[in-house]
Amino acid sequence: MKSPYSTISQIQTFFEQKGIRAQKKFGQNFLIDKNIVEYIVNTAKPLFAEDDVSLAEIGIGLGTLTYPILSLGKHTDLFEIDFAYIQLAKDEILPKFPKANLFAGDALENLHHIFPKKVFVFGNLPYHLTTEIINTLIIHCRNFQGGIFMVQKEFAERLVKETSSLSVFLSAFCEVKYLKTVHKNCFFPIPKIHSALILLSPKKENGKHHWSPQSEREVEVWSRMLRTVFWGKRKQIQVSLRESPFSDDPIFREALAEALVRSKIPPTKRPEELNREQFLNLGQHLLDILSK
Repeated sequence: MKSPYSTISQIQTFFEQKGIRAQKKFGQNFLIDKNIVEYIVNTAKPLFAEDDVSLAEIGIGLGTLTYPILSLGKHTDLFEIDFAYIQLAKDEILPKFPKANLFAGDALENLHHIFPKKVFVFGNLPYHLTTEIINTLIIHCRNFQGGIFMVQKEFAERLVKETSSLSVFLSAFCEVKYLKTVHKNCFFPIPKIHSALILLSPKKENGKHHWSPQSEREVEVWSRMLRTVFWGKRKQIQVSLRESPFSDDPIFREALAEALVRSKIPPTKRPEELNREQFLNLGQHLLDILSK
């Protein structure tokens, strides 16, 4: 089943009837390309074949992706902040799909409802909240089964091609794959830039270097370590260690210096010169030292 508001004319008619328009503050650009919708659903379906996996969608909007997702027949949690689309869901979507559940309001304030669940997540994420939403999911959803997210193309490329604090941070929890570029003309209203679909997959425990932070303290140490070594653009690690505000605690600073030695990473290296495995190894050594 597809949304009754999946074409430009249908969306414009809906806007006129309700006296509304797309809200820039919520990053509202509605997907209108049915081929992209089909691609998302077909790519995702093999990834949550187990009966006990539920689904979630962040930002349902006019339901372009919501209808096909709900048609899969799984328990699905929906998150929406805009009153117009909250009302649309209550009036037209929820009555058709008894396995759907709606959380109205800011998604970041409501995501805790899916933290205990074995869940696969979909989302067309607003740029200013992309990092925070993804981090919240991978840190707190301990049974996170993965997710497909629509993000800005530039953000997706940085995430998979560059060595950055965020890309390395995520590597401890999941694998990130660039799936597909989505042209800006696939949306209405047309945004200024192109988008991309990314797939987040939980790390396989039997894979090489599968370590990931398990407690809030370990997550905090992992994050602080990365903010320290990536502090200042293209600075040597020894300079960042000495000057970064994140390493002003002498105990932490000395522990990180020792972890570099144990990891056989020269302090004259720049973080961009290290690979993900070296960072994971460094994080493990740092936690071992701080645990003593």
